[in-house]
Amino acid sequence: MSKEVLYQGPDISKHNGNVDIKRVRDAGYKRIGIRAGYGKNNVDERFVQNALACVNLGVPALPYWFSYALTAQMAAAEARYCIAQVKKYWTNCPIAFDLEYDTVRYARTRGVNITKSLATDMAIAFLKEVKAVGYVPVLYTNRDYLKNYFDLTRIVKEVGTVYIWFALYSSKLPASEEAVADIWQCTSTAKVPGISGNVDLNNFFTDFTAVPAKREDTCNINILNFQKAANKDGYLDAKGRKLVEDGKDGANTQYVRKQITIKAKQVDKAWKVGSTGEVVKWWQTRCNEILGHSQKVDGKYGSTARKETIAVQKKLNLKEDGIAGYNSIQAAFYN
Repeated sequence: MSKEVLYQGPDISKHNGNVDIKRVRDAGYKRIGIRAGYGKNNVDERFVQNALACVNLGVPALPYWFSYALTAQMAAAEARYCIAQVKKYWTNCPIAFDLEYDTVRYARTRGVNITKSLATDMAIAFLKEVKAVGYVPVLYTNRDYLKNYFDLTRIVKEVGTVYIWFALYSSKLPASEEAVADIWQCTSTAKVPGISGNVDLNNFFTDFTAVPAKREDTCNINILNFQKAANKDGYLDAKGRKLVEDGKDGANTQYVRKQITIKAKQVDKAWKVGSTGEVVKWWQTRCNEILGHSQKVDGKYGSTARKETIAVQKKLNLKEDGIAGYNSIQAAFYN
């Protein structure tokens, strides 16, 4: 008996260009795979943009990390790089380890032969890190890799429950492989509204929203300082109250964030001071921290602050408009 396909969703990276997540969602796709990065702490150039869009639009994600590890220790480090990015946006989601043929080719150029034993060790190292901090461990694989690279019995023995993301580009998944798969990547040539060109498409047999994994939400100092600044500037939540200063981007903080648009004023083609206040000081401070710069933190948003904002937006792959609004502020919470 065939497994029920609960929902479908594409998986994307910088190679898919600018993706309109809203169109993807509105076309009926329920979860999107997003490459968080690859190798030694290389964050995917579109990850921030894609992650923010998914969070803001309420689209669940399946973050993954493309491995270029040569040892189990390097794979564990990749997991920590991945977690550092994912935790900025999600407290509860699956995270996948993605070791492919390009990984093996890269290793050979470095004098390393990735054997079944080594590939299995690397998968275990990565997935243990994921599970240890409360995320759901997922292994991306295919028929060849399950036979020649991954000892699934040993992985499960070492890690516990591991969910399988199985790649087979076919109209039908054989019963023996369907029995193993929690996600089936069925094609690389799907056409999905909001995505230009071909894209990978996945059938989900497992509802990851029901998988019991939860990372405790901790106080984020950037959010805490934003809340303090917003309170000083007199912003109020939907019920007319000051924000609770807890360092968490909950519904009330998000409501206040939607009210804030930090921008300069254009006078005779020159940019002059526009927005002022404590939130502007907070934003100037975050720009300095993100860029390693030292603009004056005076709470006055003029030409210099606008220039620095554009630099931050460029670095974080956000819309480069020189205006610190909802998405830019959220990105500054976590970078």
